Amino acid sequence: MNEEIVEIMAKILFINPNTRYQGCLLTVFPPQGILYIAKVLLNFGHEVAVIDADIDNLSLEDILKKVLEYRPDIIGITVNTLQCKAAYETSDYIKKMYDVPIVLGGPHPSALKEKIFEKCKSANILIFGEGEFTFLEIAHNFDKNYSFAKIKGVCYNDKGKIYINPSREPIENLDELPFPALDLIGPITKYPGAYPTGARPSIQLMASRGCPFNCSFCSNPVWGKKIRLRSPDSVLNEVEWLQNEFKVKEIFFQDDTFNFKREWFEEICNGIIERRLNQKSIFKSPFRANSNLIDLELLRLAKEAGFWMIFYGVESGNQAILNSIHKKMELKEIQRAIKLTRKVGIKVYASFIIGNIGESKSTIYDTIKFAKKIDPDYYGFAVAMPYPGSELYTVAHEKGYLKDEFENFQINKSIINTDTLTSAEVQKMTDFAYKSMDNYRLSLSYKIKNIFLKGKITTTERTVTDYNSIINDPNPLFLSDNIVMGENDLNSLGPGWYLLENWPPKIRWMGKKSIAYLIRTKETTINIKLITYNDDLILNILANNYVNTYNLKKSTWETIKLKLDENETCNIIQLKIEVSKTWIPDKTFGNVDMRELGVAVEKIWLT
Repeated sequence: MNEEIVEIMAKILFINPNTRYQGCLLTVFPPQGILYIAKVLLNFGHEVAVIDADIDNLSLEDILKKVLEYRPDIIGITVNTLQCKAAYETSDYIKKMYDVPIVLGGPHPSALKEKIFEKCKSANILIFGEGEFTFLEIAHNFDKNYSFAKIKGVCYNDKGKIYINPSREPIENLDELPFPALDLIGPITKYPGAYPTGARPSIQLMASRGCPFNCSFCSNPVWGKKIRLRSPDSVLNEVEWLQNEFKVKEIFFQDDTFNFKREWFEEICNGIIERRLNQKSIFKSPFRANSNLIDLELLRLAKEAGFWMIFYGVESGNQAILNSIHKKMELKEIQRAIKLTRKVGIKVYASFIIGNIGESKSTIYDTIKFAKKIDPDYYGFAVAMPYPGSELYTVAHEKGYLKDEFENFQINKSIINTDTLTSAEVQKMTDFAYKSMDNYRLSLSYKIKNIFLKGKITTTERTVTDYNSIINDPNPLFLSDNIVMGENDLNSLGPGWYLLENWPPKIRWMGKKSIAYLIRTKETTINIKLITYNDDLILNILANNYVNTYNLKKSTWETIKLKLDENETCNIIQLKIEVSKTWIPDKTFGNVDMRELGVAVEKIWLT
């Protein structure tokens, strides 16, 4: 579409609904779909505002107040399946008090189209597929009696009659799209990033759209099957823009298959190196593990370009299940990919799905066994979710396996009863998988195999375990004013820390001495949340040559505070932590854990 300013501008408000009732924060990145559409609209002369009700934890009353203050001509609400309940409630609540066209878009309306109107009668129009130029046409027509008849990619309700227009062709040249309107959502530092986060601020970037594979659990109603690639220059320019304008320190290439086209990926990596973009940010991305898509040469280039972690969708440790979900991958390929990835020094995140159709307790045990065998640095076990548009949903619906409506879907809540497993059994096995992996990581045999033998660490050096100790001061560009153990501690911890544990919360034990690093900001107080099992423990903390001493109580979480010298000008804060005595779990609990422990730390932050 040619870029031309319209004579009459529309005033548009986008809303990312609040889903905190799920018990967790679903929004970990800025709502990229909304922000792409917003920037296109701005470029064509329309006025746009964005409410992220999820990250800001806004109530329906809070949202309505903002709507009435802004008084938009059109309201757009983004909807994925886990958001649909919140989206419908938000739409209904607004419509009672402010009657303007409400547009729903995103994966859920793209998959279900006219069925959405059965659940959300307050919505006027649905966008299916890519929304940038579809919403632009809606905005162009807002003053023409809301005539949507000729707009491709919409489904609309006209006086109770539902119309479904032809689909809009996918955007072939993705370079036509502007960078997302990040300036509309406030400071990006409020978004935590996807776990694990190597540095903050962390943000997502999509270098391509579409996925050519056909995994049965996947629903891709927006981007489609055909993979479309942005030019490497466009991708590199956005990386540079994110670094310069928003001081982004970690970029997650959120593509379905980032290593699908080797020449393209190599050009991006080489561009990162040539422009020295890896001096300001670190990177992570999903990869396919197929042998024809990955080798040492490719991984070494990724490492040089600054990729610190690669995400592999392993899904199952049983080959028959992999075949049944159309993964088109063999277990030996996964083992090979993870071995090569770790060999070049890149960390691995392996994700698994529990409860696909055909799954049994036996195949789940295979998955747990395989997870222990490949031993990823990070891992996750998710329950199989029948998203609309996926083969999993179609089969589950046809066979009567579904036990709930989309509005009641919750993250990691099983809602499928198959012939072999009930939803309760899937839930129980998912919990068991986590506990089994956690216990395995804490076992003496694991420590001997993976720490003492592979790491060649002697018993006198136990306080240096899975971390590559920082010898020199780390690059301040990758430091933060907070350290959350297991999330953004990758570049922040020096020697002296044991393996990550999940109690919850996620913690790391220190030994006799440990070191941590923070970036200095205007805040002048260091806070450390910790716990110990020693009576009358004395803790000494040296922060840039200023010492504080604390007496800690046994088995009580405490947040200790250390006041910094306000005249100190050093950019990096080096924390040296030392305890007066350590304890050995085996002597207390008889659990063959011979570590010498000081205090367990959950987080360190500045205020």
